[in-house]
Amino acid sequence: MSLSPSRRRALRAGFLFVPLTVALLAAACVPQTILPADCDAPSVTRQATLVGERLSPEQTDICRGQGVQFEITVDAAGVLHLHGYDDEAPAQAVEAGQTVTLAFAATRAGQFHIEFHGATADMEIGILTVHER
Repeated sequence: MSLSPSRRRALRAGFLFVPLTVALLAAACVPQTILPADCDAPSVTRQATLVGERLSPEQTDICRGQGVQFEITVDAAGVLHLHGYDDEAPAQAVEAGQTVTLAFAATRAGQFHIEFHGATADMEIGILTVHER
């Protein structure tokens, strides 16, 4: 079966149009990463408060390459721990009402779990996100 020249042009156009449309729609559906406003600062301080089983705010954002002072006030006695930065910011024992500071250089990008090991349970209480610049 032979196709007319105009039909062949229409098929070629369709072969280009469909993948391009799919690629554009996929790109529109992927959320864009919004970097913290102070991403270019050499160092940052972030604060959070442990209330019950969650940090407020639950997610803290910083950028790779920054020096970080992460101040967390807790409402119960236990041990505070930041996964992925175990050597730089070792686990610390805390008392109710105490503010502990985790000081470290953000050398690795990714999402890191913040855990609280209390008297009755071990809990993931929040996430630290270290963005690439």
